[in-house]
Amino acid sequence: MTFRTIVDQFFDTIGQLRAAVDLIRDRQLWRGIDRYNWLVKVMVGVAIILGLSFLGEVFNWISSLFRVESPQAFFSTMGSLVSGVATEGYESFTSGIMKYVILLLSEVIIFHFMQRALEEIHGSTIRTDFQTFLVAQIRMLQVVIRVWVLELVVTTLISVAGGILGIPGWIESVVTFTAQCYFFGLVILDNYHEQFGLTIKESMVYSQQFTGVALALGMVLYVLMLLPLVGVVGGTVLVSVTAVLVMGKLAPVGNRKIVAHKH
Repeated sequence: MTFRTIVDQFFDTIGQLRAAVDLIRDRQLWRGIDRYNWLVKVMVGVAIILGLSFLGEVFNWISSLFRVESPQAFFSTMGSLVSGVATEGYESFTSGIMKYVILLLSEVIIFHFMQRALEEIHGSTIRTDFQTFLVAQIRMLQVVIRVWVLELVVTTLISVAGGILGIPGWIESVVTFTAQCYFFGLVILDNYHEQFGLTIKESMVYSQQFTGVALALGMVLYVLMLLPLVGVVGGTVLVSVTAVLVMGKLAPVGNRKIVAHKH
């Protein structure tokens, strides 16, 4: 895969965001999510906690701008923001019980909206019963553990390389943040590939052809999480539907059936 391909995929994905919003609104993709009503309520609570956490990081960065005395210091504060966002997001998603709560509740949103988007686009009825959701949730946990380990290895290598080569801290933070966004988006892509019967291993291999898509999905989700209260829920909804649209464009399903959740 060339750098140009990655860039093209990235902007193709960004270009589908508006279409995703239109699809969500026009087809009312939220219908049916009330079957997971109690989970959605808890998700809103988690969104508030995470949103306020990210918002605090942004406020700290903005206040530091007023103390900037040179262009170099300005870029340093930008690096601090990226580092702070990456650190806050990383710790929120990888530490303690919060990690499992977020994984569980995010899957409810991803599962429902991705299923509904596929249903509207392909015109076929897809199962969304609790048993099917449970199977998807188990797979989600397996994927996240695998991706988290990969992310931990990569970010550690970035840190070590940065120390050895004397790379400025803000550059290292940007590279680390980019890597985290990629792995974050990889989880969303696996949810999509699951609908077509790919195993986790097959999904991970196939996703290597769509690095730009994974990077864009993960970055959009991270950025939207900066929004207090609604960022987590809104971001998850948006990237789930966007994944369906952009992958339908870059890798049309053709005659493949949506087999992961068929009767």
